[in-house]
Amino acid sequence: MTRGGTEPGALSQLTRTPGILAAFALVLLAFGGFSLLLPVVPLAVVRGGGSEFVAGATTGVFMTVTVLFQLATPRITAAIGYRWVLAVGSALLGLPSGLLAVFDVSFGVLAISAVRGAGFGMMTVAGSALVAELAPAGMLGRATSLIGLAIGISEALFLPAGLWLLEAFGLPVVAWSATAFGVVGLFAAARLPNVYPTPTKPADRAALSTKQVLILLVGPFLVMLAVSLPYGAAASFLSPALDEIVHGSGAVVAGVGLGLLGAGVIVGRTFAGNISDRRGPGAMVWPGLGLAALGMIGIAVLLTVEVNPWWFLVPTMVFGLGFGAVQNDALVASFERMPRSRLGTASASWNISFDTGTGLGSIVMGGLAGFGYVVLFAVSAAIVLVVGAPAAIYARRTRPPRDLTQLQTGDKVDG
Repeated sequence: MTRGGTEPGALSQLTRTPGILAAFALVLLAFGGFSLLLPVVPLAVVRGGGSEFVAGATTGVFMTVTVLFQLATPRITAAIGYRWVLAVGSALLGLPSGLLAVFDVSFGVLAISAVRGAGFGMMTVAGSALVAELAPAGMLGRATSLIGLAIGISEALFLPAGLWLLEAFGLPVVAWSATAFGVVGLFAAARLPNVYPTPTKPADRAALSTKQVLILLVGPFLVMLAVSLPYGAAASFLSPALDEIVHGSGAVVAGVGLGLLGAGVIVGRTFAGNISDRRGPGAMVWPGLGLAALGMIGIAVLLTVEVNPWWFLVPTMVFGLGFGAVQNDALVASFERMPRSRLGTASASWNISFDTGTGLGSIVMGGLAGFGYVVLFAVSAAIVLVVGAPAAIYARRTRPPRDLTQLQTGDKVDG
């Protein structure tokens, strides 16, 4: 399915497909609400006197519950369909956010994060799988890059917006803004076609055992984990790290930097999506890993020298380019390895790797922050290479033959 779609009107054809734009809006809103609060809550905890470990745990709890619900979402979607899963997910992710304005940030924040994580898990898996389910033949790469565009726009706009709103108006405004995302998401979900996952065929059950599914998906999973863990570290701790340099105003520079990271994700995923439609997934994995590692190394090096904090914008955008390229290649590779009836499984695997890495980046790196932020970002760079490189090699060795992947994903689904 990833070899075609290069004609001039390909993007227009994709966006005219019923349900694609509504699904795009839901992914945008999910990651918008996620991005708005991701750097805000840990920074508010630290500024309120909490430890870096507690600050990281706010994201860690969110991501832990997210992963648990991502595991369950394919079954839930098979029972009630994409529309209801995305509506319930939007409500759980967005509506409780306003409670952060009611409770003290150090009290009840973990419970609120857990509920929001359940909604995020449902929305991420169902949103990605629905876009792949609806994608016209030959356009899986572009369809997944459209998901990347939604994620990148959310990160570029709302990571800095959340920090700016925190500085200008305080936590309540940020929290209630995230609630508004959930409300809008309910309207977007109502515009979705009533689509259910493609039923599992007897041949699909016979073709792939659970062990074979794990073998096929573990490579893209670990490649994605290698870059999402440093992303979690950057999103949670770039602001506190820069606070030490610019004495309490690090959120301004970090907000712009995280916005550029999101812009880099858009460029990286869009470019990788076009390449994968022409050449198949995998061509951008190695360049993506290299750029991601270089970005983390750049941040670590700049923290060791006296430099204008605005120089941190360069390595954060470099990391974003690599992060985006790896995201798209890993997602396309996951989809291509599964029968169409298991698109939900592929989507869950990719999203779990994304969110597990983000959560670990907050919790594990929160512990490393006690040794200094230089150590934190240096270790993040090492993880990209030590985990990502072997995983990329394994993923290439376990990729199904070309004719099998075309058979699995080449037919248009009747929605």
